[in-house]
Amino acid sequence: MPLCLGVFHCQGAERKFNWLLVRHVPGARRCVVFFPGDISDFASGHGPYSYSLEGLMWVLCCKFPEDTVVLVKSRMMVDHCAIYVNFMLVDGVGNPRPLTERRGVEDSAEVELEHPKAVEHLKLLLQSLAGDLGQDLPQSLVLVGFSKGASVLNALLRESSEAEFWGRVESVHFVDAGLLVPGVFPVQDKELWGLYEVVAAHFVIWLHATPRQMKDESRPFIVEEHEAFAQRCQVAGLSLERRMYAEGEEPGLDMHFDALRCFLTSPSDRDGGDQHCGFFHRWKTEAEESER
Repeated sequence: MPLCLGVFHCQGAERKFNWLLVRHVPGARRCVVFFPGDISDFASGHGPYSYSLEGLMWVLCCKFPEDTVVLVKSRMMVDHCAIYVNFMLVDGVGNPRPLTERRGVEDSAEVELEHPKAVEHLKLLLQSLAGDLGQDLPQSLVLVGFSKGASVLNALLRESSEAEFWGRVESVHFVDAGLLVPGVFPVQDKELWGLYEVVAAHFVIWLHATPRQMKDESRPFIVEEHEAFAQRCQVAGLSLERRMYAEGEEPGLDMHFDALRCFLTSPSDRDGGDQHCGFFHRWKTEAEESER
């Protein structure tokens, strides 16, 4: 499927900028906003095209063929690590920092850190994009976060008091969410209760996963965080859908990326599911063979 994409350098909150990769569909009903994870950058020829931002954009557009799709590139990449510093406080490799920290060695009192205003930043990025396009974007939003990109979703969820924004969001998709350290799901109960008060009746949170994350013995905290977050969502009364893909298969990086091709966009989605397991491996293999 050929795509016509645009690349825009858009201004968000506090004069902070992000590059946006955009497939604009005039008259679309929804705007899908996608936050990718580590490894993926603009295609350069030094890595598999399938893992590039352009490659992932092609996959997302296949899944949302009638919607405007906006890929938000992280502010910077450090050794292949995505650094979403415009949306949240992070450490040197892009992992979100705790919401509080101690003052010092001798002072054990914890202080709440001042985090970037994630919702305001995203709203202004989309407003800036609309200005560049010369036409308004759809009001209805779908948010998708893949791997580390899911931590941006949580930065947005922490601001559940942004009622106007959350009233426009139809669904939030966590796609194989996980970090090398704990902290991909830091949202607290009070914020989820607040979210329940402002979202539309059809709003749904989706948790999509593969064994690559959920059965990683070196990171047992991932499945623990998934379970705890799911329970908090249900207690708050939020609609929750969970799906597992590629069960029984050998975990690997391609399986991780396969989650983007497999994840269901709705309960009635017939294009998703395990039928696409092995998609990224085949893509990479075919590309290598074509270059010989």
